[in-house]
Amino acid sequence: MITPSQAFVQEGEKATLLSRARIYVMVRLGVDAALALLLLLQFLISKQFSMVIIVILADMLNLTLYWGAIRRWPSSATYLHLMASTLLLIAFDFAWGAVTFIPWFLTIPLSIVGGLIVVRAGFNGLVTLSILTIFGVYLGLIYLGRLPLPLTIPPDMLLTMSGALAVALLIINLVIESLVVYLYQIEEAQLQIRAQLLYTLQELEQLRHRLHQVESQTRRIERLSTVGQIAEQLSKSLREPLEKIDHILNTPERIVQNPAVIKELHDQVQAALRMTDSLKEYARLTELHIDTVNLDDILAEELARTRIPEHVKLTIHQPPVFPPIQADAEKVRLVVHHLLHNALQAVQPEGGEIVIRLQPRPDGVAFTISDSGPGISPEELQLIFEPLYTTQTQSFGLGLAIVQRVVEMHGGYIEVESEEGRGATFTVFLPRVPETATGAPALDASL
Repeated sequence: MITPSQAFVQEGEKATLLSRARIYVMVRLGVDAALALLLLLQFLISKQFSMVIIVILADMLNLTLYWGAIRRWPSSATYLHLMASTLLLIAFDFAWGAVTFIPWFLTIPLSIVGGLIVVRAGFNGLVTLSILTIFGVYLGLIYLGRLPLPLTIPPDMLLTMSGALAVALLIINLVIESLVVYLYQIEEAQLQIRAQLLYTLQELEQLRHRLHQVESQTRRIERLSTVGQIAEQLSKSLREPLEKIDHILNTPERIVQNPAVIKELHDQVQAALRMTDSLKEYARLTELHIDTVNLDDILAEELARTRIPEHVKLTIHQPPVFPPIQADAEKVRLVVHHLLHNALQAVQPEGGEIVIRLQPRPDGVAFTISDSGPGISPEELQLIFEPLYTTQTQSFGLGLAIVQRVVEMHGGYIEVESEEGRGATFTVFLPRVPETATGAPALDASL
């Protein structure tokens, strides 16, 4: 059974043979056409028809048949064509009407052509021996007087020149055979390399396809894992407020006797709603809707809807004129909301100070929010942006993950500075124009 590499090598060898044969046929047809044109001009001038033109037309027919047959039988067609060309050289003597010996010298290029077209060891030797056999029989018939053709040179000189031509053909055959072996080895090595390269490329393509499948499976497994983590976190985070709500509803006399219980019930419901809202926000981080945004206006709106406790001191530093940027207003609002919410959580319940700074930069704007809370440990700093990571009981752990993703979608960055006992500072940079608009890996709707 032929392997793909062997089939490729065979196709390459055939293509090379056809290329050489094409050049040979075109050159021969060009020479024949030029000779035929000269003989036609001679006929028009002298009004004498030469039988040589018949030989030339027969040679052109021989070349045409050879080109038609070489595609199916390259070696056999080349051999038979060269033998037919040898016989046409003998026919040239008959058309000329005398043995001139000049066409005999054309046996040399015929012998060379055989080895250059079909690069196979022994093929050129077969062609050369066949040519010598045909001309040997032809010479014997001439010398014995069996052919009615006059000689233009003495018989002894004809024998001497024929012998010298035969020796020359044999020497040329040895050289061509050596060259053929060398060329064959080079071509075989080149084709083997090309076949190996093709095979390697096919393997790489298969590996790339398998890698794509593995990546798709990995992404699906990761999505399934994320859904599992969300389900676990959802169960853990919502259980506490729901249990409190259930306990309150099971003791209705407490609601009537103590109005503060209604406030507690409301707070627990709001906590559960905030968790579901954060999950919805994270799932919607798929694309940006760019518009002109004023970060100072968004900050003012967010502060207006946020209740700042009396024991929390809020300080805002911003220039009189703050440049607008191109951004998604709703997603930038999420950044401000979650950072402000985290700062308020950090200074509760003892109270403290929150400082907000808006700073224009040459290539964008910076938003910094600092708190005087307990700070973040070095271990937690490595995890705070991970989805579902939280140290609070009534939190889903998606706030800072949402902040980081929104900032990255705009082509910006977020930095954190914190020491335990000295609070934390979050700095967000947003470029004037978003550098990327790629979405976050949202939850798969098919799951």
